Amino acid sequence: MAQFAHTQLIIVVTGANGGVGFGVCHRLLVQLSEHNPPDATPRFDIKLGSGQGEFEYNASAAGVNIILACRDLKRADDARAALYGLLDAHIASLPEHSVAREYALEFRKKVQLETHKLDLSETRSVLQFGREVSQKYPYISHLICNAGVAKYSHLDFPKFFRQCFESPTGAIHHPAFNIQKTGTMSTDGLGYVWQCNVFGHYALFRSIQPLLSKYSSKSSTPPRVLWTTSIDVLPAYNPADDWQLTKTDASYQASKFQLDLMSRELARRSSEDDGKVVHVLVSPGITATKMAAELLRPVILEWLMLLFFYFCRLLGSPNVLFSTYKAAIAASNLTLLPIEHIPRYIDGGAFPKFSAQNDRWGTESIGVEAVTEWEDHPGEGKEIVDRCERLYKAFVGAECKTNGVGNGVNGVNGINGASVHS
Repeated sequence: MAQFAHTQLIIVVTGANGGVGFGVCHRLLVQLSEHNPPDATPRFDIKLGSGQGEFEYNASAAGVNIILACRDLKRADDARAALYGLLDAHIASLPEHSVAREYALEFRKKVQLETHKLDLSETRSVLQFGREVSQKYPYISHLICNAGVAKYSHLDFPKFFRQCFESPTGAIHHPAFNIQKTGTMSTDGLGYVWQCNVFGHYALFRSIQPLLSKYSSKSSTPPRVLWTTSIDVLPAYNPADDWQLTKTDASYQASKFQLDLMSRELARRSSEDDGKVVHVLVSPGITATKMAAELLRPVILEWLMLLFFYFCRLLGSPNVLFSTYKAAIAASNLTLLPIEHIPRYIDGGAFPKFSAQNDRWGTESIGVEAVTEWEDHPGEGKEIVDRCERLYKAFVGAECKTNGVGNGVNGVNGINGASVHS
């Protein structure tokens, strides 16, 4: 096992080879290359005791290791090289012989970017990832669950023009014209979008939970799990017969709605377990990524989409961002912010969602809103976690029987610490 300083950040980012995941890695590297990262500055009104709330990581002394967890290793390697190049360009832009540049140069010596294969649509790949990182790294400080998929079919242009006429900002916040496929299944026999966006990340969290616990025991700071949601979430499914989202025509929005409820439930359970893991819900807002661009052919439609985005931002929509670096502000801030400055609950006990925003001129900020309650099914968050846990244990048990291997630990540790042996 490689040697690591016990204070070093070891961060797993899924889907890091492009889009918002790449932007998160880029932003973290730039921020950590500064002695006092701007994204570690408190942004929320929380009263603290004396001595609390200071930046918790000395990145220059310990460095950072970012694990790019991606389905395509070739693209991951390309992203790794690009991230090193962006960091070097940033450092080169700092004034020569300045304190800032000297700090950044010292930090650069201790930056490690690693790539590991992870296919969230295959539970075997998730469990294999858990074994690999358990053998290579002594702990994990942060898990950023960023990767996500949508199975689009086509654009409904009449609906697009009608929605734009009725409410331009509504058209980009809650687009009804991106027609999605139904019934797509994964090789595991699960709903594909549901597995990639919900269960795959849950299984990933569970597979590296022992490494997260090791970080907690090695430092005075609990590990963090960031769940990436969307501003476009909908309870558009029947929990009784479509919780894997194969029948709904809004599987992406429904999967993100499930993620909201699941992260809130995990945070509740963690708080009952002395807060050993901090669960945070973040959104990148609305930005142009490859997932959306695949619908826009010929390419001129991409340019028209960007013009429409600019128009909506000028109208006052705070959620439209034009770079993945800016879209990463919420994830970066909630990764680096001193733990005491993270609001656990808002508005009389509601679970918070932290969203990337900007003003008309592109200055980024973070908005906070309450996670929507599903009044018709108030216990759905618990049901989602329980379903995922049963599935996770079933897959681990099946793999143990088939291959005679576990997941780097003896038995399967339950969410609340119980040990369930296969």
